[in-house]
Parts: sequence; C-alpha cells; structure tokens
Amino acid sequence: MPTIRIVKFRPLIAIIFLFFFTAVPARAQNTEKTDFFIAPLAEILGYSRQGPSFGGGVAVGAGNGVAIGARFLYAVDTESVNTVELAVFMRFYPGGADACTGLFVQFNAGAFVLGLHEIPFAFAKSGSISAGIAAGWRFPLGERWYMEPSVRVGYPYMLGAGVAFAFRL
Repeated sequence: MPTIRIVKFRPLIAIIFLFFFTAVPARAQNTEKTDFFIAPLAEILGYSRQGPSFGGGVAVGAGNGVAIGARFLYAVDTESVNTVELAVFMRFYPGGADACTGLFVQFNAGAFVLGLHEIPFAFAKSGSISAGIAAGWRFPLGERWYMEPSVRVGYPYMLGAGVAFAFRL
C-alpha cells in the first residue's frame, strides 16, 4: 500500500504562514476599504522542453499596499504535458500603504504537479515545490474592473507572461 509523504510539503506550509504573518501589520495600517479581488488569468509558461505551456486559472487576494492571496493555474504544452499549479502569493505595491493599482512586485510559492498525456492528480510522483517572482502593472478600467499584465521567473518554470482581467469587490 503506497504511503503519502507529507514531509515534502512542510517547507510549503512554513512559507504560507510566513506570508500571512508578514502581511498582517501592513494590512492593519489601512482601516478604511480593503481591496478584495478575483482575477481570471491566462499565461504562457516555460514548463517543459517541448515548448511553451498555455494555461488559465484564477487568483483571489486582498490588501492595500501589501496584498496576499492564492492562485490556481492549469496549463498544457504542445506535447500534452499537463501542469497544475497551486500557490500563495504576497504582492507589494511601491505606491504606498493605500496603493492597489500601478506597479507591483509579487512573490509566489506553492506546489505544482505534472502529468504526461493525462490530467495530474494531487498525489502524483512528479510534483514538487514551485517558487518565483513576478512584476506587473495593474491598469484600472473603471471603478471595479482592471487589467493586469505581468511577467514572472522562477522554478521549475523558467519564464512566464500573462494577463488577468478581473473584478474588485
């Protein structure tokens, strides 16, 4: 009977706690309206040697000046290598404690799972930890909508680019 190794995910759990505890003091500064967002996204990533991976997903987050959240991405390349990425993120807006538009720098950490010619599942043997940094710009499109192009580098992907078109709650 196969055993499930939780040991691989202990560093991921530590990173998640670090993100949330670091963001609490920054969010406490702004007692007015906190920016909550839901962002469907599309990305092109370099996950495999066969070519780029194309995918889509969703990100949810909250915060002004510093935002925290989670993201899900499903991508497939030209040779049917399927990738599922689950990550938490911490985003910094250099514009100040109340900023929620303009330039941002985002740190991502999580897990990814690969599957060849099939959709990967949670306990696949080919999964690992994923980490990276992204930079982008949030362009407001009215009071509630925005568009957010970004680029990112990290591990196990080498380079990625994407765009989110999202709604602020």
